[in-house]
Amino acid sequence: MTAYITSIGKFLPGEPVPSERIEEYIGAVGGGSSELRDLVVKNSGIRQRHYAIDQSQRTVYSNTELCRRAIEDAVGRRGIAVDDVGLLVASTSAPDLMGPAHATMLHGELWSTPAETLSVSGLCCSGMGAMKAAYSQVENGDHPNALVSTSELVSRLFKSSQYEENGLAEDGSLDFDVAFLRYMLSDAAAATIVENRPAPEGLSLRIEWVSLTSYAHVTKPCMYVGSRDQTLERTWQDYPTFGEAASDGAMALRQDMRLLPRLVKTGAEEYQRLAGLGMIDADEIDHVAVHYSSETLRPFAQREFARRGLDIREERWFSNLPTVGNVGCAAIYLILEEMLASGRIEEGQKVLCFIPESGRFTISFMLLTAVGPGADGDGSTAR
Repeated sequence: MTAYITSIGKFLPGEPVPSERIEEYIGAVGGGSSELRDLVVKNSGIRQRHYAIDQSQRTVYSNTELCRRAIEDAVGRRGIAVDDVGLLVASTSAPDLMGPAHATMLHGELWSTPAETLSVSGLCCSGMGAMKAAYSQVENGDHPNALVSTSELVSRLFKSSQYEENGLAEDGSLDFDVAFLRYMLSDAAAATIVENRPAPEGLSLRIEWVSLTSYAHVTKPCMYVGSRDQTLERTWQDYPTFGEAASDGAMALRQDMRLLPRLVKTGAEEYQRLAGLGMIDADEIDHVAVHYSSETLRPFAQREFARRGLDIREERWFSNLPTVGNVGCAAIYLILEEMLASGRIEEGQKVLCFIPESGRFTISFMLLTAVGPGADGDGSTAR
């Protein structure tokens, strides 16, 4: 038995926010705020993004509501109801609650029947972890279908009010390791339906395999929240009060920019390892769908992959980072949705998905094949 992506729903909250208007939503922090914003935006290549907060920094959509909208879009496109889905796997880096688990909250809000649920925590690759869990159960015959919910709502962490008493801009400017992510990340949700047969209409994406590999043993944390520094000797739960943790900057999301070039190289090395195992044939890849944080990394990534036998020419490479923004674990599914909706993917073509997560260096790949309604488990047409 195999598994197919049969529908992808999405929800991008609010109107697109041009990069020059970011601070109308999250506010300015420190005297050099605008200069930092312009530097990050220029290097990222992001032209617009979406926020789930308004210009008064009030939350308009909760994380649960973002997921609801995306799930309703996915099941609506597929022509089924949420109660027809027996497995829900949800991933996010910023749930509304510390507990109960995010998937449990979604099930309680949207379903009216029992279902199996699983929550996957983490950063960008957690969405692929959720997909692997759903794909595995469908492929094994545990469930005929599953729904993978991926969402990010980070704007609540970036509001200027969050920085007023944390000492991060005492000298009049925000540390770049904090400013980078503040001007990089934004909000969105995607919901993906996985089934044991192709959709009755249109293209489906047969999942050939999903790979997640941690390289945490070779690096210290690169993207992290909950501690003032990478030693992690004192986390936010170790302070006498939550207020003291916030005041010391432990709740600020940080990125060690010095490690990012090494992340791209690690991703290319992981590709080489998988190719050596016979999992990837570069000559068969028609599209490479990539989630990355900055357009400045693109030529470096292309060179590193070319050195290892995969020539990612411009017509093969696809990312919607400039128009959607960096939306973490939801990004790869919004990329696939756009590729399908635009007709970029044709029947029989293979799509290699690539996510290098900077958290503590996790690399994820997924290989997909586009098939029509009559395809069987081997990709041939049933007659």
